[in-house]
Amino acid sequence: MKNRIKYLNIIILITGFIGCNDALEEVPVSQASPENSFKTEANAVSAIVGVYSALQLEGVYGQKQLEFSTDETYAGSRVPRSGFNLYTFTADNIEVVLPIWRDHYKGINQANQAISKIPNIEMNVTERNSLVAEAKFIKALLYFNLIRYFGDVPYKETETTSLNDLNIPRTPVATIYKNIIKDLEYGVVNLKVKTAGLAGHATQDAAKTLLASIYLTRGSMAKRDNTGDKGIADFALAAKYSKEVIDSNRYRLCLYFPDAFIVQNKNNDEIVFDVQFKAPGLGVGSTIGLNMGIPSNASGVDNLSNGGSQASIRACHYHQYYYETADSIRMQWTNARIEIIVATGKYKIISAVSTNPPTSAAKFRRYPVRDPAFALKTSDYDVNWPIFRYAEVLLIYAEALNETSGPTQAAIDALNMLRGRARNINAGGVHRDILPRSLTLQKSTGLVNLTLSNPLVSTPAAFRDYIVLERSRELSSEGKRWFDLVRWGTLKSTLRGINAKCTAKILERPPVEVPAITTTRWTNYWNGRNDEWNLITGAVQDFHMLLPIPNNERLANPSIGVNNPGYN
Repeated sequence: MKNRIKYLNIIILITGFIGCNDALEEVPVSQASPENSFKTEANAVSAIVGVYSALQLEGVYGQKQLEFSTDETYAGSRVPRSGFNLYTFTADNIEVVLPIWRDHYKGINQANQAISKIPNIEMNVTERNSLVAEAKFIKALLYFNLIRYFGDVPYKETETTSLNDLNIPRTPVATIYKNIIKDLEYGVVNLKVKTAGLAGHATQDAAKTLLASIYLTRGSMAKRDNTGDKGIADFALAAKYSKEVIDSNRYRLCLYFPDAFIVQNKNNDEIVFDVQFKAPGLGVGSTIGLNMGIPSNASGVDNLSNGGSQASIRACHYHQYYYETADSIRMQWTNARIEIIVATGKYKIISAVSTNPPTSAAKFRRYPVRDPAFALKTSDYDVNWPIFRYAEVLLIYAEALNETSGPTQAAIDALNMLRGRARNINAGGVHRDILPRSLTLQKSTGLVNLTLSNPLVSTPAAFRDYIVLERSRELSSEGKRWFDLVRWGTLKSTLRGINAKCTAKILERPPVEVPAITTTRWTNYWNGRNDEWNLITGAVQDFHMLLPIPNNERLANPSIGVNNPGYN
């Protein structure tokens, strides 16, 4: 283990730079450089580091996962991406769709290379099997993403060794599910359990969580499409694997919601698996803090020096109404009602005279700045991207239980853990984010624990509606929502008419943080400013539940055949 960590620290500085590259082509192994030889344990570890580094690519978890317009966030007019933000994109989209396809396959090729070569290295068998299991985990994760994005895609059993290997047909989704489930079952047996030294590595619990997510997704789609047993068997397996992670007692929720995301609390006990980004100046950071966060009023070279961002990814204005009034910590941290950051340590709250009050997707905010050397690193944001948090394990468990057994006390207990954490407040308010924490439990708020008799969760249908909102309240801005709306079959119905829904909600409950702004003013603001949102909700169609196969790839690989329905 010590050797693996030592190699990881050295090699990550060499291989991690790929997270900044755009639309990298898949390179056949026969054309790769000599360092791809596999003779020693160090070679094996180096290969696995390369596999993990693929997760940093823009089309995987480096940026493109942020750019889907949903009822949580959307890319504004500054980031049109050839209509991707407005659901008018085509199979010729090279800003988002093509990088997603190519970068996932780049990672799959690296994983396949490790899977095929590492077993031939003479080394400790247990350690060798664990390394192979890590590569299989990443391959399964990447293919899980691909089939949710594109449906049937080419499945590659081995690494690409020549240009002749690139021309293969699409594989049915059902077959790919069988393959990735088999790879993850191997991981459940051969991966290590969580330790401090394994931060950023796939573990047995990460494999179980990915299996739970796969079964939940497959079950939801069977229920959506009214096929087979309507997902009952898959929901049962989702509950089984998520319960095993819960029962391991290796994870816990951070006591304060923002602590699950701030740089100072990386690798916390809530993280089941994440993408590791390193400190500024090493070339292995991300642009998350540049694209998401609270806007800044600084300009020029100092445009981010006070902790602001370009805020190119914005929060949907209707999302604030998903939260109960008492659920203010999660709402304010996720959708900050701050007009602008005006100086280091200072911000301006939306006021009655504001003409352009923003709604910031601020979960991964750079504010407040605690490291001056970090402030100007616009593409070196030093925070990890959470793929699975313990909070989602609880949500998977609750949703799966409801689908198999209806509302149960065990499912409600899982949801109450999230509600209980949301009641903790920090001294000085959520935006100042004072450290160290001085937490107070809001005992008298309306965010009380759920009971089986509560109308919010008392029937399977009501419980399901609660989960739809609770997953968004807890996981907003984490790249989950488009996948969720697709598996439920509600992408089109959810996005259509957001402005009208928001206007109706304002009459019922004006924004709680800015009482000086009248209901009439806010209604006029939302109706008049968000023409972009009207375009989004008017263009989205049912066929957008899949992305198009990039035309570049169909030309390069004619065996792919016709495109997904709705795309030329």
